[in-house]
Amino acid sequence: MSNKYEPLFQPLKIGQITIKNRIVLCAMEGTNLVEGMMGYEFNKHCRDYYLERAKNEVALMVPGMVTVKSMVGDSWLGDQEEIMMGPVKSLMEEIHTYGSKVFLQIGAGMGRAMVAIKPLRDIYYAQKEGKKVETPVPFDVDRIFRSPSAGLPNVWDPDILSTEMTREEIKQMVKEYGRAAALCKKAGIDGVEIHAVHEGYLLDQFTISATNHRTDEYGGSLENRFRFVTEIIKEIKAVCGMDYPVSVRYSVESKMIGFNKGALPGEDYIEFGRDLEEGIKGAKILEEAGADMLNADNGSYDSWFWAHPPLYMPLSCNLESSAAIKPYVNIPVVCAGRMEDPDTAAQALKDNKVDGIGIARQLLCDGAYVSKIKEDRVDDIRPCLACHNGCFAVSKYKGNPGSMPEGKMGCCAINPVTLQEQEYQIIPAETKKRIAVIGGGIGGMEAARLLAMRGHEVTIYEKTDELGGVFIAAGAPDFKEKDKMLIQWYKRQISNLNIDVIYHTQIKKEDLDSMSVDEIIVATGAVPRTLSVPGAKLHHVMEAIEYLRGRKKADGNRVAIIGGGLTGCEIAYDLILKGKQPVIIEMMDDILKIDGLSAANANFLRDAFRRYETPVYLESKVIEIRDQGVVIMTDHGEELIEADNVITSIGYIPSPVTESNDKNVHIIGDAKSVGNLMNVVWGAYDAALSI
Repeated sequence: MSNKYEPLFQPLKIGQITIKNRIVLCAMEGTNLVEGMMGYEFNKHCRDYYLERAKNEVALMVPGMVTVKSMVGDSWLGDQEEIMMGPVKSLMEEIHTYGSKVFLQIGAGMGRAMVAIKPLRDIYYAQKEGKKVETPVPFDVDRIFRSPSAGLPNVWDPDILSTEMTREEIKQMVKEYGRAAALCKKAGIDGVEIHAVHEGYLLDQFTISATNHRTDEYGGSLENRFRFVTEIIKEIKAVCGMDYPVSVRYSVESKMIGFNKGALPGEDYIEFGRDLEEGIKGAKILEEAGADMLNADNGSYDSWFWAHPPLYMPLSCNLESSAAIKPYVNIPVVCAGRMEDPDTAAQALKDNKVDGIGIARQLLCDGAYVSKIKEDRVDDIRPCLACHNGCFAVSKYKGNPGSMPEGKMGCCAINPVTLQEQEYQIIPAETKKRIAVIGGGIGGMEAARLLAMRGHEVTIYEKTDELGGVFIAAGAPDFKEKDKMLIQWYKRQISNLNIDVIYHTQIKKEDLDSMSVDEIIVATGAVPRTLSVPGAKLHHVMEAIEYLRGRKKADGNRVAIIGGGLTGCEIAYDLILKGKQPVIIEMMDDILKIDGLSAANANFLRDAFRRYETPVYLESKVIEIRDQGVVIMTDHGEELIEADNVITSIGYIPSPVTESNDKNVHIIGDAKSVGNLMNVVWGAYDAALSI
């Protein structure tokens, strides 16, 4: 192991226990050991997931949050003896054989941060109108949206207003935290983490004056606002003993300008939530109450891109805030939030800025992350793109205030094995075959990699002189450093596996029958849609890929972008960073109207356009492009949007070399159906493992 990484592998004492290194796997939705939404059950999908990371040197693992009380019905975690003393205890015993430890994250609820999925909205609005509505699950929306104070707007649907949590409910919740923690201790779990004075969840709402308007002992002064969580800490210690560790998930600063308005990095603003001064005072209050560790970051659901930083956020974005509280407490401070760069993480520990490194999505993306650092294989780490496509694809846009993705959350867009270890085992093929992969983009490279790992003889045919395909353009902006790293990672994998790559070779449909191979993977991607309006071929007009690859320059100051999807909005942000003045023109009633696009990502871009006063024209049809700009048609008639350059970003069309359904031809990725990177990579897995 390189000397510079030694700080990462020093032991850390948390209360009365010691973990073997400084890496903490932070809790994520979908990685819950115990599900508590619809009644309690053991999450069997997580068993292999946690064992794999324990085998790979993760010192402390914090599974996804389980609520003290089930979200449906009246079940309590403290009563789940069968689950906790059965599969959970068994898993703890196995994890401990690898020297890893586990803190179970226990939550009080979500309050106004609860995602307003359609069944909840249907019940809420029906009850508001005095009507009854039949839903598959009988949600108690009054309890689910319960918050410190009445009338708080729901983050996802501001027309949904909270009811106030009673003193009796608070007292009962405190007692139940103690019972739940006692059962955790009995089951061999090494400690608990309180969820959370963090991210704007229920306990966090109590601590913030903007969301706590109470006049009893749980409102008013900072000490009163922290009373709910400090009573929980004291109850756990009273029931479990002072030596049983209690961590608190803690957002140092809220980074809120107001409800549903987050502050961008570097933005000058007045804090609406918890500022750094209160963050420091709060940390001291938590320590005095008995907390043994602060698992720190920033943000709330109103500024979600701090707590769940997307690719647009700087690496290590929460480090300085976490470091700011460390001098004021004597308990370990862990920092989470794009902390996966091992050089930065090790230096932060060496400089005594923090005591531990919180890693979440990077450990979804590569379960051997810690082992690879220890073994000096940093270049072999598959980089997390901070895309949220697999792990937290909760969408929000006009007409859809909150929708969950189909299937499991907590998965990874570029590593389907995560939480599906049994389904996606890479095992040697029974019959070794010669396979041609047509197209060297991400889908083609992923398929080739997997096929070679299974023992097949693979050749990639690429029509250009480089691997990467359209992802090279996608990763062109400066803020997409991880996209660039992923391309390099794939190139190294292709080289290490000795996969033949034939460049400058475009395979056409008529060539397929003459290829001396057993199977063909078609990964030829998609081509841009063209805009058919007068002036579309003027010299100052370019397609998104032409701009991103630098084939054409947006050399003017004001740039009109036709298309408010993800690519168009990312181009607009790229132009902002370059000092340009972008204008977005979109036919639909909202930009970023994309199912599966995480609100953390979309909200960042929306707040960026707010901050930089980027004009957005919705429900606007482009009817002509002129030298002076773009002519649009709206309900108010024609309007000329002045622009020096015009960039079109209106989507893509699959471009398979063949549409053959022959059994030895497999069309994958955008060549089959245009989607995001998760569709491309998962499709490559399905094809490669089927051969």
